[in-house]
Order: sequence, then C-alpha cells, then structure tokens
Amino acid sequence: MSLISLQSVDFDFGREPILRGASLTLLEGERYALIGQNGAGKSTLLNLIAGELEVHGGERQAAGGVRVRLLRQSSSLTAGTDAAANVYDTVAASAFSRELHLEAELARLADTLAAAPPEQAVAIAHEQGRLQADYEHRDGYTWRARLEQALAGLGLPQEAWRRDPGVLSGGERRRAALAAALLDDAQVLLLDEPTNHLDLDACEWLEQRLLRRPGAVLVVSHDRWFLDRIATRTVHLHRAKLTSWAGNYTAWLRNSAEQRQRDESAWRKQQERVEKAEDFIRRNLAGQKTKQAQSRRKQLAKEERIERPTAGASSYKFDLVPERESGVTAFEATGLAKSYGASPLFEGLDLRVARGERLGVVGPNGCGKSTLLKILAGSVIPERGRVVVGHNVDLGLYDQHLGNVTDRNTVLEELASVWPAASQGELRSFAGAFGFGADMIDRPVGRLSGGERGRLSLMRLIKEGHNTLLLDEPTNHLDIGGREALEEALQEFTGTLVVVTHDRSFLDRIARRLLVFGRDAAGRATTAQFAGGWSEYVARREEAAAAALARASEAKAAAGRIATARAPAAAAAPAARSDGPLSKNEIRRRQEWIEEAEVQIAALEQEKEQLLADLADPALKPEARVAASKRIVEAEGEIEGLLGKWEEWGREIS
Repeated sequence: MSLISLQSVDFDFGREPILRGASLTLLEGERYALIGQNGAGKSTLLNLIAGELEVHGGERQAAGGVRVRLLRQSSSLTAGTDAAANVYDTVAASAFSRELHLEAELARLADTLAAAPPEQAVAIAHEQGRLQADYEHRDGYTWRARLEQALAGLGLPQEAWRRDPGVLSGGERRRAALAAALLDDAQVLLLDEPTNHLDLDACEWLEQRLLRRPGAVLVVSHDRWFLDRIATRTVHLHRAKLTSWAGNYTAWLRNSAEQRQRDESAWRKQQERVEKAEDFIRRNLAGQKTKQAQSRRKQLAKEERIERPTAGASSYKFDLVPERESGVTAFEATGLAKSYGASPLFEGLDLRVARGERLGVVGPNGCGKSTLLKILAGSVIPERGRVVVGHNVDLGLYDQHLGNVTDRNTVLEELASVWPAASQGELRSFAGAFGFGADMIDRPVGRLSGGERGRLSLMRLIKEGHNTLLLDEPTNHLDIGGREALEEALQEFTGTLVVVTHDRSFLDRIARRLLVFGRDAAGRATTAQFAGGWSEYVARREEAAAAALARASEAKAAAGRIATARAPAAAAAPAARSDGPLSKNEIRRRQEWIEEAEVQIAALEQEKEQLLADLADPALKPEARVAASKRIVEAEGEIEGLLGKWEEWGREIS
C-alpha cells in the first residue's frame, strides 16, 4: 500500500536545484535508506515528504489519514508547557498523548458514573466502554513499560528519566527525542541520522526496534552497518536526481557500480557515434552529400544526449605516509586507573600496542574510551599506573572536541600549511573528499561549524606525517564517501593506529584487535581484550549468547528432574519425625534420592563454573550477562537446598 508519494517533484534552495523531476513512493512494510553526499539535500527531502515544505513543482500525495513522524538531525527533547515536566513525562506526552487523554477521560467518567442518576448512568457507561475499548486497542496498559524499555534501550540511564530535559547533555536529549519518535504509532517514520550519539548496544537495540516496526521507515544515515541491517530499499540523491534500488547499502554499492559500467559504456558508444556523425557533417556539408549531412545534423539535434556517469562515492584517494618509523613498541601501559568523580572508569588496565598494530576501542558512552586516548597521548594523567611511549614514536591525536586550526586562516591556507608541496588542484581535491566544496575552500576557519572544524582538523592530522595515530570518532561529520576514502588510506597506513569509534563498518575494515569496555553483573567497570576484528567479535558474542541460552534451557530441565526426584521422597517423609528407626523402604527411598541429589549437585556446580567463565568473556551480550548472573544465583540456591537435605538425610540413614 502506498502511504506517501512524490511525483516529478522540483525544489530549489535559492538558485540551487535540490530536486529535479524526483519521484519516490513510500510503501507500507518497506524500510528505506536515503544516501547522498553532505549538502545534497537529504534533510530537505525529508521535510518535503513530511509536508513541512511545499514542492515547487510536481506533486506530493498522501493516503487518507496517514500520520508522519519526523526526527530531524537537530531534534532534541525540550520540556513542554508544564514547568515540572521531566524527561519521562515529556517523552510520554510526545509519544502517548492519546493514551494519556484516554486515561484522564476514563478516570473522569468513573467519578461521574459514581454520582450519576440512573437515567444518565447507561449513557455514561456506554461512553466509558467505548473509550475503554479504544484504550485496550492501543495496548494502553503497556505504554509505560514500552517507554521505559525505549529509554533504557537507547542508553539513557534511569537517573536521567526524572530530570528536567534542560539539564541533560545534547546527546541525552537527542536519545530521548529518538525514543519519543520510535514510540509514536505514526504510519510513516522519518529519521535523520538516528545513530548519532548512540553507543554500539543502543545501535543494535534500534536496529531490532526498526526491524519489527510496521508502516514505512525512511532513514538518513552515514552508518553503513546500520543501513545494511535495516534497509529493504536504498534511495540515492545525487545532482538533484533520485534513484531507488532494491536491497540494502551493500547491494546498492554492487548494483550501482554495475549500472555505472553500463551507463559508461552507453555514453562512450554515443560519443563515438556523435563524433563520427559530426566528422561526416563537416566533410560533406558543402560537398556532394549536402542533403545527407543536413539530415545527419537534424538527427543529432533531436537525439537525447546521455549524461556522462559520475565516479563512485569514494573516488578520491590519498595517502598517510609516516615521516619515520617508530620502535617495535608504540605504547606500554601498566596498571592504569582513572575515575570520573566517584565512579571508576577503569582499574588495573594493562595494554601493549606494537608498531603497525590497529587497535579498536569500543564500549558504552561515558565508559572512559576517550580518556584512555588522552592518557596515551599524555594530555591526561592517570590516578595510578604509567604509560611508556616507545622509541621514535611521532604521535598524532584527533579529538573531535578540540581543534588544531587557526580561525583567521582559510580552509585552503590551513591545508597548505601542512602540505606545502601540493598544487592548488591537489589541495582542492583533498578538501572535496572531506566535504569542502569550491564555495567553502576560501572560507575563514572561524566561520566553520563544529563539524566542519572537526573535518579540517582530521585533514591536517592526516598530512602531518605522524607514525602513530590516536583517533577519537574520526568518521563523525564525514559522509559515506569521506569515510570510505579515509578507510582506504588507513588500510595502507604502515604506522600504528588506536581508534575509538561507534562506526561498525569502519571498525570492521580497520581494527585487528579490540579493547572492550563494559560492566560486570555488579555494575563494576571492566576491560577485556579480544584478538580479532568486529565481525569476529560479533560472531563470538552470538555464539556465547546461544550457548548461554542452551545452558539456561538445560538448567530448567535439570530443575524439573530434581523436582521429580524430590517429590516421592517428600511424599514418603513423615510430617514429623518420630524417635523410632526408619523402615527399610524409607531408607532405600532416601538413599536413592541422595544418589540423585549428588548427580544434580555436580551438574549444578559445573553449570555455575561455566556461567562464571561466560561472565569473564567480553563478547557476552548485556542481556545474556544479566541472564547468566541471575542463573548463578538460582543455581547457588538450588545447591544450598540440595546440600541441606543431603546432609540431613545422610545423617539419618548412617
């Protein structure tokens, strides 16, 4: 079913065309990835689909009664008119306004019905039943649980739920706004960069949520892993034209490359044909074949020319060339400890990074990943432990929140200062790969946005010739083309790399070892090292989760066997022990139970040991970690109960 469609739409921003003859239909049950370079007009397209902007040409059509929910890139949660509103109540008012209204009306009707005269009671009860049916149809009894699940799933801590939205960080307000959008039952959901400010666990939770959502979803994102997981169609906006492809981002890469080859072949064949025709016209227009030449010229004038295909997103290549080689060891850290206020970030961290190694650092927001990079760089002092920097290490740190640029310089001057041998063309091509077009290259740095300054800082770092790079979220503010160009350069980089990132595609292509930050069942900060890349880590984690689930099933079956074995003995045991001797039958029954109990105790001890080993595995998912911790407590209780009865009955039959 078509929910919203754009038919031959034109839209301009000033004199710049954003869309020309663009058509797109959003179908129920489809999830769309909208991709394109920064500045192509993706956010504008979302506003046109939502009806927030009027098309300049063509038509926007929407099915009757269709509601649209748009989460802009700049959207964040703000308090409503109620000065006492907190995050929880503000999200509830945004996502569940109908449910809240129904609850208030049902409460009012209940009070009215209690005091109503008999002649009005029937009508009031009828209205009450109608509203109650609506409330139940909307699954009203579960909206609070769904709200809490969304806030927790997106990584917003419970202590933030009762705060005023105004005191939260920008990232926390953004996550709360995303929760409100996801909880809305609008038939069309439009999300602009929803994975910004999300850690890896929250990204995975969001993916699962979108995969189960009905209606149509359209997402703008530069997170390729995310797009591959959720998209059923990919829409490409390029040079004011829209093309729609079946499949996810990876499928689009393959199919668009094949299409580009076909288009290139068709363009070259037409060019050859046109050149031959023009040569024939030049030679014969004034000769014996004048009429033929004139006919050919008319045919050429009528022929629709094929536009030359553009290169792929990551067509620009650049190199990361260290000026000198470092020693065998880049860093040697021992016993590092650091806290944020009273909360430990990490304790007793040992880390050795060898020359040429590529280490990825991952974990939830606020766990200390960026702090670790600054400790390695020497800009933050650990509370305990030490870092030894290796011989000849030339360190470069990219911190997205700091800048190594001068406000009065232009973008071009900044690049030329670290790449003096480059030509103007090389500088402009390099800038273009990071989203600095011809209209921005001469702009003073002081007039750049935070994201633009971050990209410029990264570009400077790339050309400074360091042999060891510490990169904190280097793909933030880069479009897909810029990310792929950076990945290709880093893959050829012969130096040492330590990178903090939530970009799973980037991590998968670059890192060969992982340092994983997390928390144990008691909430204590943990770190663990994993030999392998992101794909291997995910596979290991899924295997661990499946094994934990299998063990939980086996434990449940074992508990059933214990209960079955225990039941005959319990039935045979007297309500109160007499002082007389046990009968032979009673002794036999207790001996059989004791033997069965010994088998079960051994099985429970083995299960407990395996669960403890699972908890030490950094690849274990958070939900599996919680389940394992819960099962350990249950197993210990079962062991204690069995041992108590085993000791008691053992004494009685001895």
